Amino acid sequence: MPSYKNRYHKISYNVVNSSSSNLNDILLLLHDNGQSSRIFDSELKYFSGYFKTITADLAGHGQSPDGTGASDNFWIYHAVTLCELLDKIKVKRTAVIGIGGGALVALNMAMINPGSVSSILAESIPGHEPDQEYLNSLVSYREKIKNTDLRSRYQSLNGSKWERILDEDTEMQKRFLDSGHSYFINELSKVNCPVLFAGCEPHEFVPQMEERTKTMIPMLRKSQVHMYRPASYPLFLSRNDEFRSMSLYFLMD
Repeated sequence: MPSYKNRYHKISYNVVNSSSSNLNDILLLLHDNGQSSRIFDSELKYFSGYFKTITADLAGHGQSPDGTGASDNFWIYHAVTLCELLDKIKVKRTAVIGIGGGALVALNMAMINPGSVSSILAESIPGHEPDQEYLNSLVSYREKIKNTDLRSRYQSLNGSKWERILDEDTEMQKRFLDSGHSYFINELSKVNCPVLFAGCEPHEFVPQMEERTKTMIPMLRKSQVHMYRPASYPLFLSRNDEFRSMSLYFLMD
């Protein structure tokens, strides 16, 4: 995988050219904290039939080393890095599917460089600000990963370092909650592209997911919520056909 380095991070990324005749349709896929871009391997062939598709490993995940900004605002600094990456590879505008922390990054990208993001599908977003209830639930979920069949999924994403990546990210999120900082660089009203929140209720580690996402709706100019019951995280694996249809309908509208 090629890489891009700035003052915050060195991130690895991949570009899959589209089989579509419309070369202007571009899609960026952003994984959640604790995962890697390999989570999207099963979806690349499908989405590249409609979009030039880009994936990236966030700092400390997959093939990307730790970043100097990892102890500060992980989600804002990644948004800066990814906006710079898009400029480097001459991508003027992209749709984004972001999972969890990847959705937080996507919303920050839309505020840092508004013209670069055409629409955002945000799955399993933890809310608009960090809170202890979410962190406690995340910690419990990650302990469950280590003692159930879920460990094989995370091993496949990050190899032998998968457990260290989860532990280091958990510690980062604890420090971040203690700092009192916001997930976002600005008010969400500054996001001028359409946003679709998707999730499942109940969720494995986001308490009251539907309520959390609905509280964000009035903060955004153009947004909607789509909840799945029953389903599990991530949706594009548990409800694959429905997720693909929903994504295309929204992103290509």
